[in-house]
Amino acid sequence: MLKRKIVIFLLLIATTVTSFAWNQGTRSVYLDFRTQVMTMPAMKDYVRKAAASGVNAVIVEWEATFPFEENLTLRNKYAFSRKEVEDFISFCSGVGVEVIPLQNCFGHSEYILRHERYAHLRENKKDFSQVCPMKLQEAELVFGSIFREIAAVHKSDYIHIGCDETRLLGSCPLCREKVSEQGISRLYVDYVSRMCRLVSSLGKVPVIWADILLKYPEAISELPDDLVIVDWNYGWRPDHFGKMENILSSGHRIWGACALRSHPDNLYLVQWRKHLDNIHTYVNYAASNNFDGIINTSWSTSGTYGYIWDDGNVVVDLQPVREVYPISAFALLDDAFTAALNGRLTDVDSFVRQWAGENFGLVEEIDIKAVADYINLKQNTTTFLMTGADRISSETENCRRVLDDFSRLKVRGDASETFRQMQLMLEIRLNYLDFLAVRYVTENGDYSVRDVPELLRSLKRIASDASRLQKRFCRINSHVLKNPYASFNEWTYFGQIHNLTETLENIK
Repeated sequence: MLKRKIVIFLLLIATTVTSFAWNQGTRSVYLDFRTQVMTMPAMKDYVRKAAASGVNAVIVEWEATFPFEENLTLRNKYAFSRKEVEDFISFCSGVGVEVIPLQNCFGHSEYILRHERYAHLRENKKDFSQVCPMKLQEAELVFGSIFREIAAVHKSDYIHIGCDETRLLGSCPLCREKVSEQGISRLYVDYVSRMCRLVSSLGKVPVIWADILLKYPEAISELPDDLVIVDWNYGWRPDHFGKMENILSSGHRIWGACALRSHPDNLYLVQWRKHLDNIHTYVNYAASNNFDGIINTSWSTSGTYGYIWDDGNVVVDLQPVREVYPISAFALLDDAFTAALNGRLTDVDSFVRQWAGENFGLVEEIDIKAVADYINLKQNTTTFLMTGADRISSETENCRRVLDDFSRLKVRGDASETFRQMQLMLEIRLNYLDFLAVRYVTENGDYSVRDVPELLRSLKRIASDASRLQKRFCRINSHVLKNPYASFNEWTYFGQIHNLTETLENIK
């Protein structure tokens, strides 16, 4: 019933709301460096193209790639130099784009809390995702320093401080006590207000995500007046997290956020049509409600991690639970966003057909249909626990059919990289589905030793194909990512193939 209501809502917006042109306010794209760190030339190229289409801001989630000095502990092996960051900000300013830093200070703080230096801020000893909101003085010292470093480099009026998905809220003994006395909304707002005041003291405007405020709205009125609240909506009804009226009537400035990459996207699954519909409907929704800004977010990972532990609660490394295909492949969705900003995304199907013609140089109906079929391919989430052999077979058959039609296209030369990326994405999905079919047999318990030789033959073919795909992936993204291998390595399904192969080889 809920899914039906959401579909009806989307259809109503798509058919009844006129397209609005965003002639003012913040019009932003997003760069997420939590797991996929772009090269500086690729960053500049991405911003240059966005600026030419009417974008005037880019939010950058630097995380451990920022050139911290006071907090040098936070830097990772992909960190940029201060000169590189300053040069990027100067470049963006030159093309009319404001660089807005995003610096998490509450939830999604794994890259900070993993270090012993900041361990005293943890809400939980085993889950390093969240700062304890009762550690106000300690947090002010740490984030006062971090915010100063961020503010010193960025010219933007804004610092986005995150504060979304605080899933551990109220879980530690100190927090539970406050919640029992004053409520969970007060716990959240008291901490966020302190972080906002740190940002304001630096002459910057604080920005936060809206989801927790929508869920626990009771203390919204206690937040600082200059705060900007960002409602993120990736394809659901407006009141998904809570009643939108609670933030719309709060007196705060509101920005909206749709998504170019989000759940359940990963290396071998992209729900293109969902994102197109989301961009189409939500940009119009935000404009019709007079939001002051709009962001097209783009997430390289789910934002949750697996921990590789050493003794004494020491983290050796963090592994993203979900790795998403690099941003370099999503020109269609970037163009859809800027078309929506300019009031030109009036119908998704027509947009896809026009885009295929203009960007790929296609004129024949059968060729344009091949692109449309690719975009409309469901790409359902499939695991052996959620589905059966018939479902895997159906997904595989649909993928192979669409890939065959798409691969035969002859595109214009300047579109070849986008085409090759999109083709590779679907080939990786097909390779994964082939592996999933084998894994399903080994996991459902209905196989014996005599089945092993045939399964091994299939696995070795799949592994060989995966190896070739991995090399292509690294080659085609070598100019985009500092380390493309990190996005298609042993921690993806590629490693699962190797592990299962080695296990079966030892069965006699």
